[in-house]
Amino acid sequence: MKTNLQKETFSISSCPSCGSSAIRKIRGKWSGTYRGKTFTVNALEYFDCPNCREKVYPPHAMRRIQESSPAYGKSRAVRRAS
Repeated sequence: MKTNLQKETFSISSCPSCGSSAIRKIRGKWSGTYRGKTFTVNALEYFDCPNCREKVYPPHAMRRIQESSPAYGKSRAVRRAS
């Protein structure tokens, strides 16, 4: 049974890597690559630090990335030796 996951409240006020308070929430296109296949997530919300370029992904953003990634797609058939 699939449940309807609501967007959790996730907020940070300083960068976990450099401690800067300049970290900001971004909403934009995100792209990744898995085994040579590029995939894109549109309108993804995450936090980006302009000082050290650290990116922090809330749980709902990670779920969206996983849903779009070919790494989490249908499992391949297992080949059996004869």
